[in-house]
Amino acid sequence: MQLSKNFTLEEFTKGNSANDYQISLLRLLAENLQIVRDRLQPFAKKGKSVSITITSGLRTMDDYERLKKAGHNPSANSDHFCGFQPGGKPTLGAADIKVNNCTLSLKDVALLVAELTRKGTVHFGQVIYEFNPATGACWIHLGNDPHEVFKDRCAVTRNKYLQSLDNGKTYMALV
Repeated sequence: MQLSKNFTLEEFTKGNSANDYQISLLRLLAENLQIVRDRLQPFAKKGKSVSITITSGLRTMDDYERLKKAGHNPSANSDHFCGFQPGGKPTLGAADIKVNNCTLSLKDVALLVAELTRKGTVHFGQVIYEFNPATGACWIHLGNDPHEVFKDRCAVTRNKYLQSLDNGKTYMALV
């Protein structure tokens, strides 16, 4: 299923099935990611196009347990659950991404996405640059804006711009 010009449902689900509500949350992410992808094209490496890879989208409890066992620090109330997490709290939909063929560092991409969000060009509720010092891996976590999910009287809040330099153990301001 095509969610936007360059993103499919399969990229976000990686074999997990998604219900209609989850698909609508993932569609919001895909539409905003499409804008980010388009805005990154001026920073493409010569002769290439910038692309975005979804490294983690919709998660199940099995995914959560697998990540914990692998030494990661996933949140038990992560927006990756796309709907309601096991404790019954609302989650908004999230994706972890990597950017390919781009001259900007991934942290600079996160800063650009934060700026695009502040300007209202895209609508993310969270932009988190994450780094795992043990493996050297880095990625950007992007979550839907609660005001885009719950148009009226939104009671869900998130810290918008963060970074974690210790594989998700602690967070600090990105900007």
